[in-house]
Amino acid sequence: MKLPILLLLLAFSTCIVAQSTLFYEITSATGEITIDGIPNEAAWATATIATDFQLTQPTDGKPASERTEVKMLFDDRFLYVSATLYEKQGIVAQTLKRDDPGSSDHFVVWLDPVGERTNGYAFGLTPVNAQTEVLTSTDDLDAGWDNRWYSETNVSADRWTLEMAIPFKSVRYAADGKSWRFNLARVDAGANETSVWSPVPRQFNQQDFGYYGELRWPTPPGKAGGNVSFIPYVRAGLDQNQNTDPTTATEVKLGADAKIALSPTLNLDLTYNPDFSQVEVDQQVTNLTRFSIFFPERRQFFLENSDIFSSFGQFANSPFYSRRIGLDANGSAVPILYGLRLSGNVGGKSRIGLLNVHTGEGSSGTSAQNYTAVAGQRRFWKRSSVKGIFVNRQGFDGTDAIDGDYSRNFGGEINLSTEDGKWSGSGGYLQSAKPGVSGDDGHAYGSFIYQGTRFQATSFLQRVGTNYFADVGFNNRVNNFDPVRGEVVRIGYTQFSNNLDYYIYPKASEKVNFHWSGMENYLYWNAEGYGFNERYTRLRHFIFFKNTSQLRFRFNNQFVDLNFPFSLTGTPLPEGEYNFSEFNIQFNTDQRKTFQTEWFVVYGEFYNGKKLTYRGSVSYLAPPWGTFSLGIERNEIRLPDPFGDLNLTLATGRAEVNFSTKVFWTTFLQYNTQADNFNINSRLQYRFAPMSDVFLVYSDNYRVENVFEAKTRQLILKVNYWFTP
Repeated sequence: MKLPILLLLLAFSTCIVAQSTLFYEITSATGEITIDGIPNEAAWATATIATDFQLTQPTDGKPASERTEVKMLFDDRFLYVSATLYEKQGIVAQTLKRDDPGSSDHFVVWLDPVGERTNGYAFGLTPVNAQTEVLTSTDDLDAGWDNRWYSETNVSADRWTLEMAIPFKSVRYAADGKSWRFNLARVDAGANETSVWSPVPRQFNQQDFGYYGELRWPTPPGKAGGNVSFIPYVRAGLDQNQNTDPTTATEVKLGADAKIALSPTLNLDLTYNPDFSQVEVDQQVTNLTRFSIFFPERRQFFLENSDIFSSFGQFANSPFYSRRIGLDANGSAVPILYGLRLSGNVGGKSRIGLLNVHTGEGSSGTSAQNYTAVAGQRRFWKRSSVKGIFVNRQGFDGTDAIDGDYSRNFGGEINLSTEDGKWSGSGGYLQSAKPGVSGDDGHAYGSFIYQGTRFQATSFLQRVGTNYFADVGFNNRVNNFDPVRGEVVRIGYTQFSNNLDYYIYPKASEKVNFHWSGMENYLYWNAEGYGFNERYTRLRHFIFFKNTSQLRFRFNNQFVDLNFPFSLTGTPLPEGEYNFSEFNIQFNTDQRKTFQTEWFVVYGEFYNGKKLTYRGSVSYLAPPWGTFSLGIERNEIRLPDPFGDLNLTLATGRAEVNFSTKVFWTTFLQYNTQADNFNINSRLQYRFAPMSDVFLVYSDNYRVENVFEAKTRQLILKVNYWFTP
């Protein structure tokens, strides 16, 4: 095993490519900067101009169609950014909603203050001053993160201007650092272009850390000082349960969060009796597979620096999945008593994370639990890293740990990448420990990725043991449900996957930006002597048009050797081999228009029968104050006797009314016959001060099969205030 690893390290070390770096010399603000969207203070006249933005989408290496000019200043409290964005085609501003610019024009500042190339921040604005703040990592963007900053915009005939004031207290940075890594990006919706100040090849996202420029300080900004925030809340709620034992309960709940900067790069978050009732409900889906569906985390406490815990494993298989904490198997809330999270950078190349959360007993009788996760990573070269993790779940009876009620995972991973990001690979191993379980209890995985301009290829390999448990993670394929015996049978598996993609960029086309053709292939072998279990192959061709519409074609073929009967329509399909294919087509119209539609049709075989799936949606935009949409998905499955037929309907409706950039009202309707549920979720939010909100949330659930009958109803009023001395 040592020789292949050494050869891999040698291969990557010889592929390191030197890159030139743009830099921006920031100057100190002389005099007060008023954030009004008009950069007319004398200090702005002395600031260096960052301009000559280069396209990264739909092509790269060419100047943007419209000119962008950016200036930056600082004082002892803020990083100031001003931008002038010229626009001949007309400004596109679809919504006032926070954290969702949609297809609007917008400008983004990407920051990697520590220079780790693994995590950072983004602050973005649309022409109507709708803010977006994002946590960035090598694997993901998290728009659920919120923090304090200030901005204003101003729109004129041929341009729009903006001013930002980003508090040093809102980001983590080394107090003695002489430079930050950063980039500037602009999305010009009218021209369907994305441009950046520091060039990024089109095969990478605009936020790719490897292509940031350098923000040079005349003197380091120093410590932010007194960086402690206290966020108390009060919540009053009315809950009605209309199930077999109808009840009505009222509750007043108090709790608080605290954010303490232990150093400029290391933060301690504390929570006591937290409440997440303002978080929007999950978007329901139709599940036609044999396994569970992965839903993303939305709760604020678990978001900041979450990648340091959740980036282990492969695909959805991870030893840490924060939705296991404070939610039961049905998604119902379990009370969280307290929690802490210590996360950030230590030194110039290391990150650490420590999470500990204690929950009370669940309503279904589950015992109290304590969850601990410890993770760390160390960067080497420019983009490569090694990291490790330990996760523990411990059951409690009051203040006493329950003997034998625990589950643990631990392991490590190495990630290798060339400096330009075109070649990368990874390898990792995770071990589980659970009382009375031993043997075949590990998860090994690896990957190899090439990202060229036109050709891209990925290969993934993983082996999950039959006795590998991840009680605080996500790994659903091991669990195989046998409907005949009514029990779950655990079977480990080996998976090999590869993707091949090729991009065509027409030079003379007036309508098409690019074509994307590709193939996906997923192979699964089950352990315990079951042998080859499943193959899924997809051929696809996508066409991306200059007017933002898209046309997609897919052909899917699937082979399944059912180890157990599969119950979907009622009478289970028997064990045995099935080979079935389907074809689908998908089209969406111009995303900048007042009326937008998307439709999707699939027809083909389904096990030993036929399946027709059709999905459609229509949206009406009343920019920038309103967005209204309706959607429906229908699955019609026809199987031979005695297995029967199945018709599933999932319908949604959504209305967003934004009275200003501080007052938002969203109502979300979901009708799901598979879940036998009709859900109403309506949320009114008033941001009366930075990071301080009033929420009024109404949620209602009904049974829909045979009779429209109430199940649960909830009305919540919540107020939180962000206090920073």
